[in-house]
Amino acid sequence: MSNSGCNGSHYIPEEILINILSRLPVKSLIRFICVCKLWSSLIRSSRFIGMHLNRNVTNHAHAFIIALHESRRKPKFCYTLFSNETFEPCLKIKHPSTWPKIIGPKIDIHGSSNGLVCLSYELGNLDTAIYLCNLSIQKHVVLPPTSILCLPCPEYVTYVAFGFHPGLNDYKVVRLLSFSEGNHCIEVEVYSFSTNSWKRIDAIPASIKTMVLHSDQCAVYNGVAYFIMKKEDATYCFVSFDTDSEVFEEFLLPDAVVDGIESMLDNCKELIAEYKGSICLFQSNLDFRAGNDYIDMWVLQEKSFKKLMTVYLPGKRSFYPLAIRMSNELLVGYPCGSYLCSYNLETKQVTETGIKLAVDRYNDYHAHTYVESLVLLRE
Repeated sequence: MSNSGCNGSHYIPEEILINILSRLPVKSLIRFICVCKLWSSLIRSSRFIGMHLNRNVTNHAHAFIIALHESRRKPKFCYTLFSNETFEPCLKIKHPSTWPKIIGPKIDIHGSSNGLVCLSYELGNLDTAIYLCNLSIQKHVVLPPTSILCLPCPEYVTYVAFGFHPGLNDYKVVRLLSFSEGNHCIEVEVYSFSTNSWKRIDAIPASIKTMVLHSDQCAVYNGVAYFIMKKEDATYCFVSFDTDSEVFEEFLLPDAVVDGIESMLDNCKELIAEYKGSICLFQSNLDFRAGNDYIDMWVLQEKSFKKLMTVYLPGKRSFYPLAIRMSNELLVGYPCGSYLCSYNLETKQVTETGIKLAVDRYNDYHAHTYVESLVLLRE
């Protein structure tokens, strides 16, 4: 690429220019769009956007933590972006429909992937607007209306999961409706960013159609959505749904996980997350005999769960898993002081972030990971 279109600039080989620019934060790249038409064209190109994102994800560069934070300043409670290295606050997350207005715990975040955050304002029904937001460039898209036109009954609960499908190079939002009146049943629809449309899933197996979701803990990894479900006979199972093939699959949960769910203890919380290329299930619990809190980590391999490790945090009580960061660190919240810490799953080292957490309207804590990207810049 010749740089002759940039007045007063010297020639820089294209590969060198791309190599330099791909290392920069988004804020700088947005400024450099105005340097000249050639730089603007390069930075906005699909190739550069993908290269910049891939470098950030691979090297954990320009990465952040999103947490529902209790601040000393107004607004007192809000979702905030924190540095992944210093844990200092960088940005208070604003509601996309009114970017100047900061909304606190009434925002529901349904997932974060490749610089996009899926969120809504008090997700309640099918009329609630859902947004895909790039916090780095302050751009967003509003998802279109639902494809589910006929409801079996007016009373239902809505759950949303968001993630990226690398095989299709597409972002997917899975919306599950759980109806509790009469016969328990669910409805499922999938949004595809590439087509900007929802698709109602008709072929739901009868055994899964009558299940209800155990909690709002769900995740999408490699285009597959994962849920913990409760059957008609009151037993629990792990369910996956492939957004490409539209195939559901059911897996047995470990007895220890089921015991934890059925205990109904406040400190028994689950997290579904990816770890080293596999889907994992984390569950916090309490050993009454030893008086210790712990987190069991299970990995889904060959269609069954295998226990990978048990996490102990000496001196901390009533803690539970919130997210995976930096590929091998577990973000853990502990209500005693309402703080967030990071536990290295390999070295077992605990890092205190100093981030003070706030609870949402359901009395839960939340944390997510975020990486800068230029996704949506071309939209």
